[in-house]
Amino acid sequence: MNKTMRIGFLVVLACMFFSAIAFAETTAVNLFRIERNTNANIVQYDVNITNGEIDASDPVISYWVLHARGGGTAPVTALQRRAYGFRVSQNQAGHFDFVLTAVRERPMKIYLVNGIPKAEITINDRPAFLQRVFVDATNRATGIPRVNFYILTGIDIETGQEIYEQINVRD
Repeated sequence: MNKTMRIGFLVVLACMFFSAIAFAETTAVNLFRIERNTNANIVQYDVNITNGEIDASDPVISYWVLHARGGGTAPVTALQRRAYGFRVSQNQAGHFDFVLTAVRERPMKIYLVNGIPKAEITINDRPAFLQRVFVDATNRATGIPRVNFYILTGIDIETGQEIYEQINVRD
């Protein structure tokens, strides 16, 4: 192979490589949601899947689903992230460690099960896949709600049955 052919071959390979990167398919897949008693709006948490794997550069996103306003979505603001934010990092096993601000004392692991993202959490001392968190709060004069309790609902990993746990919150 002469020098010109080698250079041409390398250029074609580089174009194919960068084309594959440019056309990588990323899809957001629902993971779980936070519902509240104060209105019908929910905070939805999704996992970004790129080419069949959790996107390590941006694994989890969250946003409001505005049911109380007739639909649509909105970003979770910086102030709202104090209650609905999260931390996520990839661990050595290739899973993602996930800590939800609202449920800080219950760290989770996010990973794929048959290609579907799941958030594993402990509910009633059992490993479960989290489906939703329901928050019961009372509005205060300050405008900052007081959380009375929250309920974790998920699917027991071993039995496949729905389980839940109510956690009372004290100021």
